[in-house]
Amino acid sequence: MTEATGIVGEFLTLKEGTDADLLAMQCGDFYEFFAEDAEIVADELDLKVSQKSSHGSSYPMAGVPVDDLTPYVSALVERGYRVAIADQHETENGHARDITRVVTPGTHLETGDESAQYLAAVVREATRDGGDTYGIAATDVTTGQFQVTQLDDADAGEALTELYTFGPAEILPGPELRNDDAFLDRLRERTDAALTLHDSASFEPGRASHTVREQFGSETVDSVGIGDKDVALRAAGAVLSYVDDTGVGTLAAVTRLQAYGERAHVDLDATTQRNLELTETMQGDSSGSLFDTIDHTVTAAG
Repeated sequence: MTEATGIVGEFLTLKEGTDADLLAMQCGDFYEFFAEDAEIVADELDLKVSQKSSHGSSYPMAGVPVDDLTPYVSALVERGYRVAIADQHETENGHARDITRVVTPGTHLETGDESAQYLAAVVREATRDGGDTYGIAATDVTTGQFQVTQLDDADAGEALTELYTFGPAEILPGPELRNDDAFLDRLRERTDAALTLHDSASFEPGRASHTVREQFGSETVDSVGIGDKDVALRAAGAVLSYVDDTGVGTLAAVTRLQAYGERAHVDLDATTQRNLELTETMQGDSSGSLFDTIDHTVTAAG
């Protein structure tokens, strides 16, 4: 526990209660970062660092105006940081602050990008015959689109290729994959996604199924064909749980459930897709890709 008091003590206490990398705490007309967070933000965003005294010690402090928070948070999220936001509200005794949301690469609404930005989860479950089944779920929180699939008797390469088609900004590996260094290394090589270890309980079959059915309705879940696909439901439930936990306020808008099986086209593995520069160049830029050349739409809806 920190010995700091006042605003710094409040900041450090709130920071201890979140697993976010950084905390922006509203103090009147500014969002302030203190201690190590201030030094990181100042280094990343070229902000000026001052000092704040508390309980006989001095703490680094950096801040941005309330109205300018979004672009700074966007820049931090693009660099892979998870940023908690603590908003200020009035109380009978003055002011209080609570964490209202956590902005992550896969749940960031103000992306400034017209293309879809997916948050995905991948789950692996061993079958009785020694094979593997993979469940994959992906949502774009800016549009409410939610896609789910289950790959039976599949290998890691097939699962990675399926993930790559979404180009996710953030991926939640299931409990069975978190210690699979080979899979995670391939995931890092083939995507630029941030990897987040979400609460293992959200992947449990019973809880995940309940979460999905509560969100979309049992009739919808059964009608799209995933009611009996436990591994797919585990991935879907974890994604919904994560969106809810980060407090982005969009869970109610996630209503467009779509389940799909084998895609009706020729499969290209992740390496081939990257080498062909279909959606991005070898340098990771969308400009200059095949899609950029033929895309003349101006909105995410096309």
